[in-house]
Amino acid sequence: MERLTRWIVRRFIRGWEDVNDPNVRSRYGLLEGYASIVFNFVLAGIKFALGVSMSSAGLIADAVHSLSDMASSIVVILGFSISSKPPDPEHPFGHAKAEYVATLVVALLMVVVGVEIGQEGVMGMWEGPREDLPPLTWGLFAALMVLLVAKELLGGFSRALGRMIGSSALEADAWHHRSDALSTGVVIAGLWGRNLGLPWLDGAAGVLVALWIIYTGFKMAWDAVSPLLGEMAPPEDIEAIRTIAASVPGVENTHDIKVHNYGHFNFTTIHAELSDRLDVHRMHELTTLVEMRILNRFPGECVVHMDPVNLHHPMFHLVFDALKDAVIAHPELVEFRDLNLWSDEGLERGGVEITVNPNTPEGRYFDLAREVEREVRQKFPALDFSVRLKVDFSAEPLKAL
Repeated sequence: MERLTRWIVRRFIRGWEDVNDPNVRSRYGLLEGYASIVFNFVLAGIKFALGVSMSSAGLIADAVHSLSDMASSIVVILGFSISSKPPDPEHPFGHAKAEYVATLVVALLMVVVGVEIGQEGVMGMWEGPREDLPPLTWGLFAALMVLLVAKELLGGFSRALGRMIGSSALEADAWHHRSDALSTGVVIAGLWGRNLGLPWLDGAAGVLVALWIIYTGFKMAWDAVSPLLGEMAPPEDIEAIRTIAASVPGVENTHDIKVHNYGHFNFTTIHAELSDRLDVHRMHELTTLVEMRILNRFPGECVVHMDPVNLHHPMFHLVFDALKDAVIAHPELVEFRDLNLWSDEGLERGGVEITVNPNTPEGRYFDLAREVEREVRQKFPALDFSVRLKVDFSAEPLKAL
């Protein structure tokens, strides 16, 4: 199916290779949406006609299911049409997250369909057999199998398009198509049950498939809600950003890396530690260089916060090593950054920020900070030292050499 889908894409989508272009992504979504609408309209008509001829409530309900697939495809079309719109004053980062909204709507439609199929299955088992129902013929069986395979192929087509552009909306619609194919399989099982003297088979199979459809719908809904709430960037992206920033000469350390993803627009923030001996113009030049290199890999917008550190203080490396030992010795601590030492009116002062394990209760923060401060002061009695604690999900735990 992948090969056939690529053949279709090359002939119907202009600029099909540039899947990062919102307009090209929109063309993928529109191709899937319109193809699904036409396909499902034809299938629904055939199923309805066969359902009436067989006096099969299940087959008629399956026709309605195919019509609901048309509704989900309309949602997909709307989602991709909105997502391709450029940024505006109300949505300065674009509209790419409309794809996730479309996924959520399709997933909820799947749950509704699953509930309806489950109700029909329970009612079929409850009402018992009817003696006036015609049996399933081989001709009808062949026709229904053709419909089932056709719907499975449509699902495969949608799934392949979704994977080509990384779209959860298209993959959700593919699962909706598969649920329709499964419901057709339930209808076939129920009709075959008439021939075997097992009329309850229709209802039982319907309940099982309904539960699977409901589970899949809820899972897809969560997969859509999670990025809408704001997911953490993948670890490989965080590491790539850290590596890019570290490649700029003069950047001593990086931390507090955050990436807010809006489709293919990334809003990235990062803290970069620079020597405080650099003048402000050189600091600005370095941070701008970091921004440009990150944007080349992660398009969108990037903000680099400068953290000047006194690397040349005579106690810097001694305190650094002491802090490293203290952080490694405390399982609740992760790493430290922004170590600064300075002289103030004849006194030596210093401060550092330490990240804590996200599972550490906030009530422990004060005691942990005081413990580290005591350990540092024991080694450097003349140093007035303070510790700040915070959570940073991009932090990398320190390891002993």
